[in-house]
Amino acid sequence: MGFLFPRLPDEIGRECLLRVELNSHHKLRCVCKSWNAELKSAHFYQERKRLKISEQRICMIQKIDGICNRVAIFDPEKNTCKILPPIPTEINGISHSYFVKQKLVLITDLLVDSTKSRVWLYDFICSKWRQGAKMPRWLTKFVSAADDHRGLIYVAGGFTSSYIDARWQIYSNPVQSVSVYNVEEDKWDDLPDLNTYVSRSCGAFAEGKFYVMSTSLIFEVFDSYTRSWTTIWNRFKGWHRFISAFGRLYGLSVRGLIEYDYSQDKLSIVGTFPELNWGRSIDFAVLISNKIFVGISGFDTFAPQRFFILEPPSETGGTLKLIGIERPSSLQGSAICAATLDL
Repeated sequence: MGFLFPRLPDEIGRECLLRVELNSHHKLRCVCKSWNAELKSAHFYQERKRLKISEQRICMIQKIDGICNRVAIFDPEKNTCKILPPIPTEINGISHSYFVKQKLVLITDLLVDSTKSRVWLYDFICSKWRQGAKMPRWLTKFVSAADDHRGLIYVAGGFTSSYIDARWQIYSNPVQSVSVYNVEEDKWDDLPDLNTYVSRSCGAFAEGKFYVMSTSLIFEVFDSYTRSWTTIWNRFKGWHRFISAFGRLYGLSVRGLIEYDYSQDKLSIVGTFPELNWGRSIDFAVLISNKIFVGISGFDTFAPQRFFILEPPSETGGTLKLIGIERPSSLQGSAICAATLDL
């Protein structure tokens, strides 16, 4: 007698459950205790990834009527979305979101309620939100990136405080500090400081290295194995987002796309996007199903956020293709950040 199915060995029963579509997993958990326990185990989703049958979705933190606490799970292929339970606190400012170790990790730039932690995690196995460990220091406008394999999130630079003088000029105190958050251990650790201050930066992680791109004339690279920083002349000035994909780093802006081969330190311009001259900024860029999904806002604050897919070059060569995709009517507001779910 099997634990999962009465007349099947557990190995075969588990293989059957593994192949059920992600949209039906909540129903499977209601069938019996043994199925619920199986689907709540981390090994279950690790096995789906190993068998290459896991499904990817885009998780977007949305702002509706000026309030940011809604999380939507968007399926670009079926053009459908599902809403998660709301974040237990109202957030403000810039946010950073990652999917690490079966958890959505949200690190907020500002909070309306300053008594709350600025790290929130949604466990897709337990379907619950919880607060994470507090950041070592109060920061705003920092840069971050995630090492998905080791379950680490890096945070670098930013400002510790802001104040306004009698002439209403805003001043901030920049920092060179760097910290890393271990998702499984719910623990922060300090890392060696940046070599310089960075401002209005963006980050990416690839091949064991944390890249910090700034609008200044340099960018820095942290080697997670040697735990040391290298300063490099910045050739990426003016690019809004960087993403690691297809063995490269890609810099995106409404002007176009650049490609950086970090193994050869080679930079090349991939192309421009004439149809996006109306755009204001790249809100987010995430990798899903070997394609880059991009959200872009326009100058008109009343215009809806637009979504695009960047398809990789074909095997015979060519450049990335920019394709606009339909936005479902149920996906309200605009996304301030996004992460790729893989379950």
